[in-house]
Amino acid sequence: MSPETRRARVILGATCYLDAEGAIRVAVEIARQIGADLHGVLVADEAIMAAASTPRARCIGFGGAQVIEVTAARMEAAFRADARRFEQQLQRAAQAASLAAAFRQMQGRLATALDQGAGAGDVLIYGFSRDPGSTDCVALVVGAAPPAPRLAALAAQLSQKTGKPLLIFAPPGIGGPDVITCGSPEALLARLERHRPAAVIGAAPRADLPPVARLLDAARCPLILPATSPEGDS
Repeated sequence: MSPETRRARVILGATCYLDAEGAIRVAVEIARQIGADLHGVLVADEAIMAAASTPRARCIGFGGAQVIEVTAARMEAAFRADARRFEQQLQRAAQAASLAAAFRQMQGRLATALDQGAGAGDVLIYGFSRDPGSTDCVALVVGAAPPAPRLAALAAQLSQKTGKPLLIFAPPGIGGPDVITCGSPEALLARLERHRPAAVIGAAPRADLPPVARLLDAARCPLILPATSPEGDS
């Protein structure tokens, strides 16, 4: 199927159920707004699996105490359990919103996995669990050119739904009362961390943004990006 004939997809990815759960509502809202199907991806993180495969691996609690021995088999079982919960919740949310939904599990790195198989018109959401009460804004990250109207509309809609003000993070030369100037990728990361967003919409060219993993570490909330990888015919 060519990109011209298939429906757009909102692709929500996460490495655990809690991060997926924290972004499902956002994914549903976006899918409804743009008329897209809803797809979920549970990524069994290869770095976690590699760590679990080392001899005498242990899970450490917040207090520093060893909680349980970790093995590759236990981590695989945990990923499968999270995948089942993610799929069930995704299907329930999609059914309630009258959306078509699909789900898959894969192994890799979340930061790169969602672009695999994504095509023109798709929207990627990198799940991250954050208490809405601890957030201050919805962040729209733009480049030197005006953002795509669809992404600007998504940001405005999320701002309205969450009740959080919309702040625009922009390079020097773009002014306005709700604009936060960021002169470098490092400055953008620092300002996102300081402003505690409920969601980040990346409307700047991907090449001008920090890597996905660094954006997630700084913003600690769902990250929304347009897909960049072309999808071949199927």
